[in-house]
Amino acid sequence: MVKRVATTRRRAPYQALDLFAGCGGLSLGFQTAGFQICGGIEIDPIAAATHGKNFHASDSRHANAHDVHREPHELLTSIGHDLAEREIDILIGGPPCQAFARIGRAKLRSESGRRKQHEDDRAWLQDPRVDLYARYLHYVDTLKPKALLMENVPDVLNHGGVNLAERICDELDDHG
Repeated sequence: MVKRVATTRRRAPYQALDLFAGCGGLSLGFQTAGFQICGGIEIDPIAAATHGKNFHASDSRHANAHDVHREPHELLTSIGHDLAEREIDILIGGPPCQAFARIGRAKLRSESGRRKQHEDDRAWLQDPRVDLYARYLHYVDTLKPKALLMENVPDVLNHGGVNLAERICDELDDHG
């Protein structure tokens, strides 16, 4: 059964939080559509600094790299977002695709062999970034946004014989 989100009229723009934000491609699209970007969570320091400059140039807290393994309330507080005052309306983001994209598998095998880890042709299945979608789901479960957008490459539909997109949808459904 599909649940419909009631439409509401608001004077203030909807609040969007971007996980795995990079320099802000999704943020830019949502900002252009009239959303307020309350933050971009990105672990890469250069991408985080770029996102901060692009969307929050006057607030240096947004230029810092942040890890999605931090708890959502703690992380939002660190960038000055008060959830008691403004809830997150939409959660956007694309967990890293390197572990899913076929084009990167040779590099993952090479890096795995260099580190003397998994040296077989399926080393890409062991990439720890595969499970980062679970952090996105934790943010959904904790923040309870009205809507979400999660994007990834087509190969997420068959990662070692597992349809991760379907698994993600099942988990979202289980959490309402």
